Amino acid sequence: MSFELFKKAFFTMVLIAIGGAALSYMFIYHVKGRGVSAKDGWMFDIAGYHQATRESKLTNKPVFLYLRRQACQRCIAFEQDYLNDPELKRILNEYVKVQVNIDTDRDHERFADQFNLNTYPSMFIMFDQEHPVSTYLVLEMAQIWVARDTLKNGNFMPLSPTSFRLSVTHATILARKAASMDDSNSETPP
Repeated sequence: MSFELFKKAFFTMVLIAIGGAALSYMFIYHVKGRGVSAKDGWMFDIAGYHQATRESKLTNKPVFLYLRRQACQRCIAFEQDYLNDPELKRILNEYVKVQVNIDTDRDHERFADQFNLNTYPSMFIMFDQEHPVSTYLVLEMAQIWVARDTLKNGNFMPLSPTSFRLSVTHATILARKAASMDDSNSETPP
């Protein structure tokens, strides 16, 4: 076999492999509906987080921060069953949504460290970067924390679209209070 023939065969195989990988990607992430999508208003990674916090300040919408691991099967199932549920998508339209894959690189891992995560996926609601409020999702037990008047006062409920909505709604109220209390404390009297 001549070198030219070998070279053509090699490049043909490389193109087939790349095409197969592209088709697999499209099937897994678009046809199968896994993950969340920018077409639904999601922003991604650390740059998306900073963009989301700027947009939150301009629109007074809270940030819905979703932290996940890339190959996390619980995360994928959660996205399919909850974040892509039509009813919950409507609720989440009231938020500036951002997803951060924390195992992308070391910068993403350091970013996640500030949230003291114990499990994935994890979700936070915030009106400012200083006061993130967790929903305390525990997928291993299919439960989510629903806070009452404080984050420490509440209870775990079986995870369902209704309990997800309640948890996010109560976390939003607490995040708004925390951000406005900080604002009122930082103002100087006239």
